[in-house]
Amino acid sequence: MRTTTRDDLVLRAASGEDTAKLTELLGTAYRDEPRMAGLLPNQAQRETKLRALFSLLLKQDHLDHGTEIAALNGHPAAVAVWDRPGSRTAPLGRRLAHLPALLSVFRWRLPETARAIEAFNATDSHRPDEPHWHLAAIGTAPQARGRGLGRALLESGLARADAHDTPIYLEATTHFGVARFERLGFRVIHEYPITGGLTVHGMWRPVDR
Repeated sequence: MRTTTRDDLVLRAASGEDTAKLTELLGTAYRDEPRMAGLLPNQAQRETKLRALFSLLLKQDHLDHGTEIAALNGHPAAVAVWDRPGSRTAPLGRRLAHLPALLSVFRWRLPETARAIEAFNATDSHRPDEPHWHLAAIGTAPQARGRGLGRALLESGLARADAHDTPIYLEATTHFGVARFERLGFRVIHEYPITGGLTVHGMWRPVDR
């Protein structure tokens, strides 16, 4: 991953020191995302639980796998969370290992914990077998939206994948998201239902040679 500078924007790799800021950013960015709203229907508690959930996922699954930050004036304003090719592990074993932490996130409420495990396993089980980069999450702080930060992070990730001659997989839950990614060369390869009556669109982008 190369560092990119544009005016007051810097793209850089995330580190452990960024975890607290990134969990806060993602918790806010995903507060109204349909999949998270279905997973955490209590709106008053959603952002707090999302921060705890993203903290768990970053620390245990994603932070060292290629996560990239868009910083404005030195402060993280957007983030793209990536899984490197080959970083995927057996879904059941991974979720069982996370069970105590997930129970803590959801305050030992078994129905909420079960919904979270079901959602994560659905994502894992639908990922293609071919080695790929996986965009696990992308979010921008509300005050920084409209400045092209998400686009800059996506373009950086696409360039990196192409440089490694590796395709990309991601999930979209809205028609707007599907259309947005289609403009970047992705196509829908499958669909599957999740909690809350939503449909997830699995999208694939081959290498751009």
